[in-house]
Amino acid sequence: MSADQGIKTYVTETPEEIFEYIKSGTALIKARPEFGTYPFSLDLLKLLKESNPFRQNYYYIEDAEHYAFFILYESRMNIMTLGKSEWMMNVKTIGFPCSFSNSGYITDDLEFLLNYCKKLKGGKLILNVEKPVGIKGMGFGETLPTCVLKLRKEHTSADAFLKSLRSPYRRRIRLAEKRCAPLSVLHYNHFRNADEDKEKSASFDKKIYPLYQNTFNKSEYKLECLSLEFFEQCEGHRIVFLKEDRPVGFVLLFQDGGKLNFLFCGMDYDAFGEKKSGDVATGQTMALTNADLYFYMLIHIVEYAIESRCESIDFGQTSELTKLKFGARLEKRYFYAQHTNPFLNLFAILGKGLLEYRYRFPEFNVFRQEEE
Repeated sequence: MSADQGIKTYVTETPEEIFEYIKSGTALIKARPEFGTYPFSLDLLKLLKESNPFRQNYYYIEDAEHYAFFILYESRMNIMTLGKSEWMMNVKTIGFPCSFSNSGYITDDLEFLLNYCKKLKGGKLILNVEKPVGIKGMGFGETLPTCVLKLRKEHTSADAFLKSLRSPYRRRIRLAEKRCAPLSVLHYNHFRNADEDKEKSASFDKKIYPLYQNTFNKSEYKLECLSLEFFEQCEGHRIVFLKEDRPVGFVLLFQDGGKLNFLFCGMDYDAFGEKKSGDVATGQTMALTNADLYFYMLIHIVEYAIESRCESIDFGQTSELTKLKFGARLEKRYFYAQHTNPFLNLFAILGKGLLEYRYRFPEFNVFRQEEE
């Protein structure tokens, strides 16, 4: 515990300690509904602490009026990943030590949090800010947006969802379903299986982990690679896609009330032959491709969300073009960057174009109702 110009600061390296401190009654945050629930639950933070290689610290700060809780992890990263250049730097990131689209903080005043972060030594990066504020002395820009699909009342089944789509989008998904028909689909949840099934589910977790590594290695925006331990212990629903009893794709999902979160996926990119020439619309002379499998995975996510009575799906922050063709909308996310070295901080402020994610996607009128 320390005090800096009226700000009380509590820092610990373990989530258990920060939870005990906040629940002790001295913290303003304890009444916030976000704290203690996904993704700020103790179990998930403990798992990320154990399964992520980066050093993590947990901060709680407050003064007479405001408070903030945030997760800070240290890594050496390419700070211009989103700008397609390379500049490796030691960075303290305020966010989740995995590729969630959530921000890694809870506060009643973002400006209070940012002003505190400016005093931390070295380079800082605050990721996935949903509602930015104006603040001086920090770089600011857009990061990867997240793709959110709002389900409608008429979406009572996957078939009803498909019927609500305009014909070009429905036809592409139907084509993927046709090509993926030889695959079998397995659903399981490590924490909901009976004891006699846990060994089997753990065996599948080991089989799908290389698929996650494949997708991580192909990613343009690498931040951190989680260990096998995360997948063996993470509570959530898995959908595995099998070719002759061998996993070739999977998705890991977590339901948070009425929202389904698409956490991670993985694929065996060598499982299918090269794309043949032919008519994409009709599928003539076309073999099953990785793109077909991805469409097939997404429609199964939609089906599971509908069956689980979810109102929306957070599809995450990559493969935006495909997810937009399912009717998802982009929700912007922002970053702040700052360094205590004046020269490097000037670069963070003026070099916005090199740091931020620049994107431009066409407008898709996916649903028939939109067309009408």
